[in-house]
Amino acid sequence: MFSKKNTPSLQGFTGLSLTAVAFSTLLCVDAVAKEAVSASARDDLDTLIVTATRTEKALSDVPATVSVIDADQIEHQISNNIRDLVRYEPGVSVAGGGRFGLSGFTIRGIGGDRVLTLVDSTPTADEFSFGPFLSSRRNSVDVDALKSVEIVRGPSSSSFGSNAIGGVVNFVTKDPIDYLNGKSFAGSAKANYSSVDDGSNVTVLGAMGNAKLSAMFVVTQREFSETETYFSDDRLGSDRQSQNPLDGDNTNLFAKMVYSPSDRQTLSLVAERFTGKSDTEVLSAANTFSRGVLTQSQQGLDDRTRERVSLDYRIRWDQGLFDEFSVLGYLQNSDAEQLTLTERVSPSSGIQDRERSSLYSQENVGLRLQFDKKFELGSSQHLVSYGLDYDRSDSETRRDGSTVNRATGGQAIEFSNFPTRDFPISEYTSQGFFIQDDISLMHGRLSVIPALRYDSFELEPEADAIYLAGNPGSPTPEGFDESEVSLKLGLLYNLTDSWSAFAQYSEGFRAPSLDAVNVGFTNFAGGYTAIPNPDLKPEKGEGVEVGFRHNGEFVKFDAVIYQNKYTDFIESLSVRGFNPVTRLLEFQARNLPEAEIEGLELKLLADLSAISDRLRGFQARAAFAYASGENTEEDNPINSIDPQQLVFGVAYSAINDRWGLEGILTASGRKDSSDIDASSLQIAGETPVSPFETPGYTTFDMLGYYNVSESLRLNWGIFNATDKRYFSWSEEFVQDPRTANFDRLSEVGRNYSVSVKYTF
Repeated sequence: MFSKKNTPSLQGFTGLSLTAVAFSTLLCVDAVAKEAVSASARDDLDTLIVTATRTEKALSDVPATVSVIDADQIEHQISNNIRDLVRYEPGVSVAGGGRFGLSGFTIRGIGGDRVLTLVDSTPTADEFSFGPFLSSRRNSVDVDALKSVEIVRGPSSSSFGSNAIGGVVNFVTKDPIDYLNGKSFAGSAKANYSSVDDGSNVTVLGAMGNAKLSAMFVVTQREFSETETYFSDDRLGSDRQSQNPLDGDNTNLFAKMVYSPSDRQTLSLVAERFTGKSDTEVLSAANTFSRGVLTQSQQGLDDRTRERVSLDYRIRWDQGLFDEFSVLGYLQNSDAEQLTLTERVSPSSGIQDRERSSLYSQENVGLRLQFDKKFELGSSQHLVSYGLDYDRSDSETRRDGSTVNRATGGQAIEFSNFPTRDFPISEYTSQGFFIQDDISLMHGRLSVIPALRYDSFELEPEADAIYLAGNPGSPTPEGFDESEVSLKLGLLYNLTDSWSAFAQYSEGFRAPSLDAVNVGFTNFAGGYTAIPNPDLKPEKGEGVEVGFRHNGEFVKFDAVIYQNKYTDFIESLSVRGFNPVTRLLEFQARNLPEAEIEGLELKLLADLSAISDRLRGFQARAAFAYASGENTEEDNPINSIDPQQLVFGVAYSAINDRWGLEGILTASGRKDSSDIDASSLQIAGETPVSPFETPGYTTFDMLGYYNVSESLRLNWGIFNATDKRYFSWSEEFVQDPRTANFDRLSEVGRNYSVSVKYTF
């Protein structure tokens, strides 16, 4: 699977050798400790998930690579946001920060809208960015409302359709029954502080009812400042090393009601509202010039909102064409409003007050129907799942702006038409039919899971007066109709009671984004324009992975190698050429040639008490990920791939569970220039620029907890305890190391978090 040129480079980092030693040592220990029984390891193995196959299945029986992060891990790791959730998940990362906050997930080098993000199987809004003043991202999920996070690696469109080309992240929210435990009322109150952004939050949870009718609410209020870097200074302009000062707050209101008239049917109603506000003083823009105009100060005022209502009904029928039936209906609204206020000085007109406002809004309405039927055919057992998915998204954007002479009150001439839209108001409709058969053969020793899905999707744009006035001369927006078929075949064979082998072939696709199809933007002063491309093809992916899994009494171990091939990836703004008629340089989205990513992932969990009674309460965990990829036709590296990374930790919990402590080592490899496509830094006729090579680094974290009483618990963490100065490749991507403010991209030094939780 691995070509010679993609063999892992160990220069500056011995991740593979360290991993091999750690994993082989612990597996040898397991071989001589068969009498030991680890409750914690077994609990992890028996975790039930639904995202990978859309049916409830034990994690150990899934023929794919899936990570599950539960509520206990979220609290133990003191996770305050989606980046904290995957802090110890090699191969999965979340980038972003600053004014616009965190972006989405990157899985095995694929990110953005190519990773399907769900909340209780409801898709979140698409990401959208345009220019320097608009970036709508997926950072509107409150982690304190989550029961678990399920991360499926690799193409997964046979289960969920479009956008699951790189993987799926499903946020599963809490249920009231998880807290009641026979009581009629239960709840908790938690307070948290994090030094990395001077953030504090308070969460109150309440659950009430019984097995038939129950309800719960979660309220979270969080206040925070800018995320720190390793450096701190008071400089203005492009030389600034610190992050720009920011003052923000998030509020999340979550409510769920569950009605179970019998043990055969359940009705769940969810309502939630997430709001976020931030005020950024953009000091890095102060004292800078653009076209001879001086920026004296700049302020960013941003608001984002996500509102969701969903109704989920499940019934066990046990006859006819199905044994179980489920239907999920949802309505979700997402809005991002971003206002930029700039004080400028023009040589010709003096002080100017410039305003730029942007809005991106998306409404999703959807329905998921699923039927499950169990039956036997000869010596084989079958679980057939089939159903329909429907989703309609209505999206719009609006940009406005003005520049006013402070002395005269007169308006300056704008080089863009305001108000305008970056794409026409658009309705995107997708409909999918899927069928899957989970086949058990050889008395349960062999599982075969074939799946097929057919999707059709349609784009209908509306060129209203604002779009037409703001984009004169642009082609009339066009819609399109497309369809795709996605296949999957998974195999899992139990070699022994503790060893199994698995393999999976899966496909994924992503329909062309509405802004790539019908983008509208012209900058006459800059001499360029972006034009639509209704002939774009859907992006496609094919993934193959093969792995082994060990479910011993002492050790849980997973090893997998994979290869993913992608075609027709869409590059948003590719240079088309100079138009002699309009005298404008034209940019247009286009489909790129083939790309290929391959990699290796290892994961281990071990209970060390099997070695000796003196190690009772000790547990070790390790995870390693390596990936390499290239655009095969152009022979260029893929920049979104993270360097190889190893996470190794040892934890201790007192026998009475009064207190616990864990140390975690994270080692990341170097990103060499041979693995970086630096074409974006090159300027025709000038000396080539060598990109910044992110050095390898090792950080050490300490996590701990103390149960003051049965009701009161303290969690704490010291992160980057050695105060290491380092850069994360997922944050930097391609950078010119000669820039004056390069250190502003550094990660934070030593920082800490602490939380106190009271349950009743």
